[in-house]
Amino acid sequence: MLETPYYASRQCPQCSSTLSNVQGLAACPECEWIDADARVQPSV
Repeated sequence: MLETPYYASRQCPQCSSTLSNVQGLAACPECEWIDADARVQPSV
């Protein structure tokens, strides 16, 4: 039986709070920082 992978929690680079995963994006609930590198850019 397969086990669920464990991922270490990431810290916000601005306020060091633990990040949440919101629809595949890393987001900080404290300062509302969002990981811009993970955003999908629409093709033109």
